[in-house]
Formats: sequence, structure tokens, C-alpha cells
Amino acid sequence: MGEDVFEVYSEYPELLLLAGKLSRGEELNEVDRVWLKELAKVSGWDVDDVGDELRNLWANPSSRVNKYWELFNKYYKEAHSHYNNKDYPQAAEKLWGAITALIKLHAALKGVPIIEWSHGGLYNYVSNNVEKENKQAFIDLLGAGEPLHRYFYELHLEPKAFEDVWNNAINRLETTKNIVLSLMARRGQDS
Repeated sequence: MGEDVFEVYSEYPELLLLAGKLSRGEELNEVDRVWLKELAKVSGWDVDDVGDELRNLWANPSSRVNKYWELFNKYYKEAHSHYNNKDYPQAAEKLWGAITALIKLHAALKGVPIIEWSHGGLYNYVSNNVEKENKQAFIDLLGAGEPLHRYFYELHLEPKAFEDVWNNAINRLETTKNIVLSLMARRGQDS
């Protein structure tokens, strides 16, 4: 775990300092708050949830299973609410948040830390850790979610195109969610 933290945050030492401040309960300065806001944009998560993630950077991933399940449900529900209100940019971003939470949940169930939210980091996790028979479902999920994450920044899709991309992502998410739920059930039986 320590090597993973060092590798990811060696490029951005500010994030490691921020994680340390959060874990020690220190007051954040303006630069720290900007980093949190930027991470929230990248992840699709709220600033408070990103802060909690950084605060628990050194926690055993398995101890975060319930938290990731809670975050998945929170962002999936918010995504649908925004979609129903035709607030497509927020729907897209919250669905991306649900996708990242679901992948982090899968990782936590396997005891593997994912300490970043980057697309590459998520693909690397899938490539190296998801069982062969489920790997394509996770790759498809990330592929379906990426245009939604991009839409949040670019607003490049017309409503009909957005709805098509949204429906594809929802279908992929439901498939992947069922895989994760099955893993959760197996882990519960192993306990």
C-alpha cells in the first residue's frame, strides 16, 4: 500500500500533504481547498467524500467496502434525480461518480487499494485485478462512462445523443453492479 501511495502522489506531492493534513484533522488553506475541488471534478464525487477518501488513504481497502457501497448508491440515486430533472451535466457527472465508486467497491472487496480516480488508473485496476470472465464488463462500463464524464466539461452532446449515451452507460452499470453484488454475496458467505 505504501508503495502505491508514493507512486501515485510522487507526481503531485501536494495531494500527499493534503491527505496528511486531513488525516491529522489540520485546518486546510485555500490551495488545499482548490485541490479538493479539482479532485471532486475529476471523481464526480462531492468535496466532503473526496476529503474522506484522502483522510483514509492508508486504511485497509477492505475496511472501506461499506463506504464505497454507500457512495455508489448515493451517486447513482443523484444521477437519476438530475437526469429526471433534465440537468444532464450533473446527471453525467454523478453517474461517473457512481462508476468510480463501484470500481473502488470491487477493489475493496478484493483488498486492492485504488488511491486515484484517473481514467488510466481505473483501467489499470481492471486490467490487472478483475477476473477474466468479468473484465470486459468493467472495460465496457468505463468506455460507456467516459463520454458522460467528458460531457460534464464540454456539453458536446445534443439531448437525444446524451440520452443514448446515458442509456448505454446505465445498462453497462447495471451489468457491472450485478457482478459486484455477486462478489459481495460471496464475500459475505466467506466471513
